[in-house]
Amino acid sequence: MPSDAQPCMQCGHPVQPEHVQCQQCGFELGSGEAPEAWLGELIDHKYLIEEILGVGGMGMVFKARRQLIGDMVALKILFPKFLKSNLQRRLFEDEGISTAQLDHPNVIPVYDAFIDQQFGVAYLAMEYLSGFTFKEIMLAEAPMRPERLYPIFIQVCAGLSAAHQAGIIHRDLKPDNIFLTQAADGGFDVKILDFGIATMMGVVKEDENNKLLGTLRYMAPEQCRGEQASPQTDLYAVGVILYEALTRQRASGKSVESVLFDPIIPPSDRLSPDKAPSQRLEALIMQLLSKDPLQRPQSALAVKDSLAELHNPLGYLTNHQVNDQQTRQGRVTHQSDWEKTDHTPILEQSPLERGVSAMWYLLPLALLITLIYLMTRAL
Repeated sequence: MPSDAQPCMQCGHPVQPEHVQCQQCGFELGSGEAPEAWLGELIDHKYLIEEILGVGGMGMVFKARRQLIGDMVALKILFPKFLKSNLQRRLFEDEGISTAQLDHPNVIPVYDAFIDQQFGVAYLAMEYLSGFTFKEIMLAEAPMRPERLYPIFIQVCAGLSAAHQAGIIHRDLKPDNIFLTQAADGGFDVKILDFGIATMMGVVKEDENNKLLGTLRYMAPEQCRGEQASPQTDLYAVGVILYEALTRQRASGKSVESVLFDPIIPPSDRLSPDKAPSQRLEALIMQLLSKDPLQRPQSALAVKDSLAELHNPLGYLTNHQVNDQQTRQGRVTHQSDWEKTDHTPILEQSPLERGVSAMWYLLPLALLITLIYLMTRAL
C-alpha cells in the first residue's frame, strides 16, 4: 500500500487521499469535516451560513444569506482537506466554470465562485431551491408508474441535452442530483444539480486517468474501465434511475465487475404483470443500459422525444411530421390537419339504393292523394 493511501473502511482496498470513493467496492468515504462548525460563519465577507442542506463526498451544501442583497443562496463548500489535492481542486473549479456556461431552466444556475487556498475555503454560490430531490420522491413512491416519470425525465433529458450541446458531460447523474421545485403555474420544474465531476467533451486530462470518478451505482461500464466519458455515459445513468424508479431495485450489482459483465434483468421480469412497463418503454430503458455506448440512443434529445411520444402520442404528433411514406399514403401529417377535417361518419349509398329509399317516402303520399280523390267522387 502506498504511504499516502488509506484502507477502505468497507473492503480494505487502498484508497488515495484525493478519492472520495473506493475504486474496488464503491464505498463513499467519510469527509472527516464537521459541517456544524460552519454554522454562523461569514464566508468571503458575503455569505452568512444559516443551515445545513446536505453533505456529500466532496463537500457540504449550506443555506446562506447574501449580506449585500439579503436573499438566500445554496453555498457549496469544498472540504478543506481536498484543497490539497490538485485533482479535487481542479474538479471544483471546473464545476463552477461548466455550470456557469449553462443557461437552461433545467440546470441550476451558479452566481459566484471563489477559491482561497491560504484560508482553506472554496465555494460555489448557487440558486437556493425549495422542494425535493428525486431520491426522496423515489424512496417514498417506488415502484412508480411510468406516467409519473415521463414529465420528470423529459425535463432531465432537456437539461442534459443543453449540457451536451455545450460540450459538457455530467458524469455523476443520480437521484440526489435531480431536484423538483414548485412552478409558478402549479406544476413543477426539474433542475439538474452538482456538475462536480463534469468534463468537457474531447478534453482528456492526465490527472483523471484510472480514477474512479462518479457514483458506482450509476456509473456506465466505460467509466468503470477508466475510459473517456461521452453523452452516452450520462444516458446510461438516466437508464439506471428509470430502472430503479420503476422496480425499486438496482439495475446491477454492487461491484465494478457486476457493472461490467452482469446482464441487466428486464424491468418486466421484476414486476407483476399489472405493473410492468410497456414494451416500448422497456425497450428504451434496456437500450439506455447497453454495455456498449454505441448501442445507446444517439442523444439526450432523442431520449426526450421518445419519452414525450410515450407520454402523449397525440401531443407529440402536434410538433412532429410523420414520415414521407405515410404522407404519400394519404395519412394525417399534423394534428391541426386532423382537426380541420370533418370526420363525421358517412353511410355511402349506391344510386339504386337512393332511388329505392325515395320510393318509400313517395308511396304514402300517392296513396293519400288517391284516397282523397275517391272520397270526392263518392260525394
